Amino acid sequence: MVGEGNISFTKSLLALPTAQITHMTATTFEKERNLANEAVENANILKQAGAFVMHGVDATKLDKSFKPHEFDTIIFQFPNVGSRDAKHGHNPNHVMIRKFLRSAAAYLKPSGKIMVSVVDSPHYEGAFQFEEAAEFAGYETPETYPFDPSMFSGYSHTNTNDDESALDEHNKFLTWVFRLKE
Repeated sequence: MVGEGNISFTKSLLALPTAQITHMTATTFEKERNLANEAVENANILKQAGAFVMHGVDATKLDKSFKPHEFDTIIFQFPNVGSRDAKHGHNPNHVMIRKFLRSAAAYLKPSGKIMVSVVDSPHYEGAFQFEEAAEFAGYETPETYPFDPSMFSGYSHTNTNDDESALDEHNKFLTWVFRLKE
């Protein structure tokens, strides 16, 4: 898990009996001292359950935080840079996803996958441009699947810059699944 704000999605996955998770790593972009109380509590629960929790991890520069390691699955729930100011002529979320996919490729097992969930709307699809980002970073054309947050008990989402939640403002979500080209 990368970019976990309050670490509630990782905690909800750990509680799913069908998930069959054997090893889990959760990361936050924020430094530990800047985390909300809920995130600190969730991190402690994960650590007690044997998960590895890291703070201050930039999903676009995983090599700065991880030694060589391969993951079966890398998940980024509702990524958002919290800005709409264009970077390099693109929406900053598109730039972030491109950099994330390129960074994550070095940590993905050959048969592994990356999952990114976002609001299902033309606006978000245009902001992220997932198919273009996949091509840029060396992935196959991504597949999409509906994402139902209610399937994850205890999961709560907060926006990057405020206490609002995309889950409260929208009712349709997609998970984009990326696999490296062979």
